[in-house]
Amino acid sequence: MRDETELLIDIPLVPDPDADEEMGPTDAEAIADEDLQGSRLLLVRRTVKPIQIDGEFGGIVEFLCTFQPAFGSRFQWASLTLRLNVPEDIKIIDMAPRSVKEQEPVQFTIDDKGKIGLKYNIANANVETEIKKTFTVYACTVQGSGIGTNLARWDFRENSHRQDGLGVEHPLVITLSTTGRITGSVNVNARLIRPGLSGKLTAIRDMILGYPKRSYEIEFEIQKESTSRWSPYFFLNR
Repeated sequence: MRDETELLIDIPLVPDPDADEEMGPTDAEAIADEDLQGSRLLLVRRTVKPIQIDGEFGGIVEFLCTFQPAFGSRFQWASLTLRLNVPEDIKIIDMAPRSVKEQEPVQFTIDDKGKIGLKYNIANANVETEIKKTFTVYACTVQGSGIGTNLARWDFRENSHRQDGLGVEHPLVITLSTTGRITGSVNVNARLIRPGLSGKLTAIRDMILGYPKRSYEIEFEIQKESTSRWSPYFFLNR
C-alpha cells in the first residue's frame, strides 16, 4: 500500500492556438498573454492501494487535481482526460466522481467488484471537523465518464450564479483490474476568465496543457500485496 503523496504534474497552462484562431466576433476580449502567467495544472497521486476484485488482485488509485488560475482570473470550466496506455488491455472498472454537485458532502465506498459508491446527504455533515475527517466536498460541479475503457474524463464547471471558479484539490478516483506498472497520458482543456473593471468587458482565453505537445506522461505502480486491512472508506480513513 502506498499513501505517500507523489506530484505527477506541475506545469503551466498555455493558450490554445486552435481556439485563438477559431475565436470569432464576441462581447469578450482575449486575455493578454502577459496576464496568463501563473495558470497551472497540479496533479498529485495521493493513494495507490491493492484490492481484491472477484478474487483477483486489482487496485484503486486516487488523484488530486487543481486548476490554478492566473492572479485576478478564474477558471470557468475545465476538462481533464486520463488515457491509460500500459498494459495494453487495461480497463477502468469504475471511476468517481461521475456526477457530483458543488458544496455537497459525499462519502466514497467500494465493493468487492471494484464498484465505487457515493453517499449523499450525510447526517452531521455540517460539522466542520467531521467533514475534514470523513467527507469530501467539491467546490464545483464534476462529471466523469469512461467506465469499461482505458480513457477517463472529468469535466469541471463553476457555479454560474456565484461565478467563483473551480476551487482546488478535486479528488479523482479509478479502480483497475490489474497490478504492476501502469503508464498513461493526461490532456487538459480549460477556459480562463478575467472579470473586467468598471466599464470594461470580461476577457477570456482557452487554455491547454502544452503546445505543440498537448499531453503529459504519468506513471504509477500498484503492488500486489495483502488486502486484509483494506477499508471500504479507502482514502478518507488515514
